Amino acid sequence: MYYVMNDYELVYLIRTEQDEVALSFMFKKYHKFIWKHIHILNVQEKEHDDLHQEGLQMLYKAIWTFDEKRGKSFTKYFELILKRQLYQCIKRIPNYVLYEDPHFYEGVTYLEEERIELSFASDLEQIVYVCYFEEGMTIAEIAKKEQLSKKQIYNSIFRIKEKYKMMV
Repeated sequence: MYYVMNDYELVYLIRTEQDEVALSFMFKKYHKFIWKHIHILNVQEKEHDDLHQEGLQMLYKAIWTFDEKRGKSFTKYFELILKRQLYQCIKRIPNYVLYEDPHFYEGVTYLEEERIELSFASDLEQIVYVCYFEEGMTIAEIAKKEQLSKKQIYNSIFRIKEKYKMMV
């Protein structure tokens, strides 16, 4: 017969008995919960592991600071701490902006690649393909030139890349 412990019992065991098995169980139990919140934030994949480590640290902190007398469940308490910490971590992630200088590419030679013919579902995709992939215009330049929103340009680029993936 198996006995399933709730979070209150696990927290009690960890605090009073320093039970490593209970601590390990809590980490396993909330592992996917942490990943869910990381993926909801839609951050770059290279940041996922760092944010997961922050989440595990917040779980450990939540275990030691949780007070059941406050009327919240452990999961809600941990979720609150986790969200706050993840938002703080995201604010600290540097936002690099690529400097677009046309003179930077002068003198650089590229190997001519075999041209692949894509079939486009709309004129918009054709325009975006020529401007973005062939002429090397930025998304802002294309949006201004064609009087479209940046979202339309991003979506067109995504569809073009998906078509290319299907061909390769």
